[in-house]
Amino acid sequence: MSRSRIEFIKELSNQLSYIMKPNEVKELVDYYDEMILDLMEDGLSEEEAVSRVDSPEKIKESIKGTPLEINLPISKKFSPYIIALLILGFPLWGSLVLALVLIILSIYIVIWCVPFTTGAIGFAGVVGGIVSTVLSPLALMDGLHIGITQFGLGLLLFGIGLLATLFTMSTSRIFITFSQNMTNHLKNQLLFKRGVNR
Repeated sequence: MSRSRIEFIKELSNQLSYIMKPNEVKELVDYYDEMILDLMEDGLSEEEAVSRVDSPEKIKESIKGTPLEINLPISKKFSPYIIALLILGFPLWGSLVLALVLIILSIYIVIWCVPFTTGAIGFAGVVGGIVSTVLSPLALMDGLHIGITQFGLGLLLFGIGLLATLFTMSTSRIFITFSQNMTNHLKNQLLFKRGVNR
C-alpha cells in the first residue's frame, strides 16, 4: 500500500501516541520525516521513499517496551566511521580540495587579467592625456617645441586610452560570457558527480 509522506506521518503519530510521550512522538516522527526527505533528495519519488521506511505498525511494534534511543537506526549519512575517516583524511582531501579551488581561482584571475590590464591602460591614458593636453600651455614657458610636444603626446595618450577603454568594453562581454559558461560547466560537473555518487 503506497502512502504519501503526510499520510505516513499522520499514521505514525497516531500509532505512537498511545505508547509514548508527546515529545518522544514528535522526536521520532521528525526523525522518520527527515529520513524520507533524505531519500527523496537522493532521487526517489515520495511513494518510493515512504515504502523504503518501515510501516508505522512495524515501527510501533519495534518500539514497545524499549527506550527510544535504542530503536533509532543510525543514518548512513552520519555514520561514525565515515566521520572518523573524514577527520583523519582531512590533511589529504582538504589539501586536494584547497588546491583545486586555488587552481580554479587562478584560471579566473588569468582570464580577467586582460580586461583589467586594458581597463587600467585606458583609464591612465584618458586621464593622463587630458591632464597633459590641458597643462601643455604651461610647458610653453620652457619653449615652444616643449609645449607642442607635450600637447601632441597628451593627444596621443588620450587616443591610446580611448582605444584601450573601447577594447575593454567590447571584450568584457566575451570574458563575462566565458566566465559564466565555465562556472556553469564546473557546477554541472560537480552536481553530476554528486548525483552519480549518491
